[in-house]
Amino acid sequence: MSTHVTSFISEIEKLRKALNALGGGQVHSAKTRGELRALAERYFADIRPSLIDHSDDQIHIAAVNSAMQSLVEICHKRGVSASYIDLLRNAKGHLIHLDSALISSGHQQSGAQQERTPTDIRIITTLRALVPSAALSYEQALQDLTQPERLSWRGPATDLREALRETLDRLAPDDEVKATPGYKDEPDARGPTMKQKVRFILRNRQASKALAATTEDATKSVDEAIGSFVRSVYTRSSVSTHTPTEKGEVLRVLDLVRVVLSELLEVR
Repeated sequence: MSTHVTSFISEIEKLRKALNALGGGQVHSAKTRGELRALAERYFADIRPSLIDHSDDQIHIAAVNSAMQSLVEICHKRGVSASYIDLLRNAKGHLIHLDSALISSGHQQSGAQQERTPTDIRIITTLRALVPSAALSYEQALQDLTQPERLSWRGPATDLREALRETLDRLAPDDEVKATPGYKDEPDARGPTMKQKVRFILRNRQASKALAATTEDATKSVDEAIGSFVRSVYTRSSVSTHTPTEKGEVLRVLDLVRVVLSELLEVR
């Protein structure tokens, strides 16, 4: 988008120089006034929507809006060239500031993308094939967490929770978990718990990989440890979606979800 603003600034400068060449007095040329009006129309149609509405930029955006509106008005009145030139000069100055903000924002986003770990990329790639909606939730959370400020961090916390929940539901459907020999509902649970789903996934993985048999107690210890860990992640994220949460708290949730998904998806 910064390229569009830079190009627009060049168009302003081109028209300003053309007006300077006309000297003083009214602008009678219908062609010149048509070009000035077209410039204003392009601003509102193409440039204005691309500008970032940060609070620090509001004054500059409002100034350009006003200049372009005035430009249209004096085109109807055949204003003097000095009036057109002043409006264009004013708009150009504010657009240069906004263009700098766009470039800075682009660099920040590029740097944030580079902060995605190789594990994140593997998780997203795997989830896209397995649970596309979970991949979208996880990726959206990562994108949101690149922002330096938000009015609320509830969105990424919710997305992380849903990415984990949907992955567990896909890898361990309720009916299959319930069909496991020895399955029993946990007290006050309406279906398989997170811990039970994790246990189901790990047992199936062990069978599919034909791993050497281990003692039941050892397997139970691993299952319980990871299952409890997954549940704590889910609970932690659930709290984050219902209470005021700082970015640092959601980043901690991300770290936990990343570890759990890496284990469940075997993308370590």
